[in-house]
Amino acid sequence: MQREDLLVRTLAELVVDLAWFFESCDGSVLDLDDAVEQQEWIGHKLAGLPGEDRRRLAELVRERARTETDPAFREFLEVFPEALELEDEGD
Repeated sequence: MQREDLLVRTLAELVVDLAWFFESCDGSVLDLDDAVEQQEWIGHKLAGLPGEDRRRLAELVRERARTETDPAFREFLEVFPEALELEDEGD
């Protein structure tokens, strides 16, 4: 694996893990309004990427979903690209 590819994969995993944390935490861990705000911020930042980069992220997320054993997290990964419009045809 090339060094740049490792960096991209690692950063993609971190972004998705953070999004999952905000999605799955409850009010005893984090204020739910704050969690939603952070999820929206992640979506906003990813929407600013060029279409090719968003599609690459979507593919990395799908790859991860294929190997995920936790059903709840796998389902989150499966809907993540569509929910964040990573493959919007309007590019």
